[in-house]
Amino acid sequence: MAVMSVETLANGPRADAESGGGGSGSGSYLPRIDQFYIPEWLTMQFVLNNMICFTPLISYGTTVLSIRKSKTALGFSIDICATMLLASILRISYYLITPYDIILLRQSLVMIFIQLILLRTSLHYRPEEYKYENLKPVDPFTQLFHDVWLEYFPLNPFGSDWKHLIKSLSFKGFLQFVYKLCLVVVYKFLKFFDPSYRRYGSFWQWNRDANFWMFLLYFSTAQLTLTLFVAKLMHWTSLAQSIGSAIGSLGLFIESLLPLPQISILNKLKSVQGFKLILLVSWLCGDIVKIGYLVFGANNISSLFLFFALFQMSLDFYIAGQYVYYRFYSPSIENGNASCEEIELTTINSLQSKPKISSNH
Repeated sequence: MAVMSVETLANGPRADAESGGGGSGSGSYLPRIDQFYIPEWLTMQFVLNNMICFTPLISYGTTVLSIRKSKTALGFSIDICATMLLASILRISYYLITPYDIILLRQSLVMIFIQLILLRTSLHYRPEEYKYENLKPVDPFTQLFHDVWLEYFPLNPFGSDWKHLIKSLSFKGFLQFVYKLCLVVVYKFLKFFDPSYRRYGSFWQWNRDANFWMFLLYFSTAQLTLTLFVAKLMHWTSLAQSIGSAIGSLGLFIESLLPLPQISILNKLKSVQGFKLILLVSWLCGDIVKIGYLVFGANNISSLFLFFALFQMSLDFYIAGQYVYYRFYSPSIENGNASCEEIELTTINSLQSKPKISSNH
């Protein structure tokens, strides 16, 4: 806000006439600014608060415009919408039990608004490659477990004497056996976030658009009803705190896994075609703003918020590395017919090809 001298306004024309109309110095018709100050409410915390609230409108709004312009959602994973919608709904439920900074609540509401628009746009321009019948099946967990078991006990199928068979392994063999089972669990976990493979119950891969909206309606209704019943109606404080901790941690964990579906898509395509650079830039900028807000502008914030924010930023940097590699350094892929699942299972199969541990050792 500028404060102008009254004498300047009154004497400006006369002084200019006396100076010969040079239009310079104190005789100019333009008012002289004697003072300029920043309002007390315009603080760094105020700027960070508004940036953290409305950043989703910019980052995901540009993605909506880009999809509408290209008329295809190829290269964009609609799992991002599921991740952010579920995380935001859980965050609102957590606020009803354990109130935190109101700015993060506003951000959750803004995020739900823009994600619903992005989901509708992505479903409208969803390519045929993303339809459930066109996705590749994944080996069930039981089959993968069976393969690992036969690697160590080829003559003894899994049965009632499994405890005795495991005890017959040496300590080193037992550790290798457990390690391979952990690889199977990690493999199945990562495949769940890979949108190019089928999921159990075709979760978030439905062909009918109405299924997406019905799921969100049922989930939000059940979640908010449970929260209000426990925390507000029954006043079960101890139970409410336990449920609140579980809801808050789950919401933060889901949000931190946001980049995984996009990582899987880029790894499958071996190209950044269809991936919007502005989305990556907005993610990185959003991470910086979020962490800056949590460190400098937030009050009553758990350390879990900062931990998961840093974890999510590390995955975003991984996507940035993918973008640079596939954009500038990736060699052309000649064998395009190779199955991605076969390539990714190479690690497990190579481990299984090692000499077996004798059960009599």
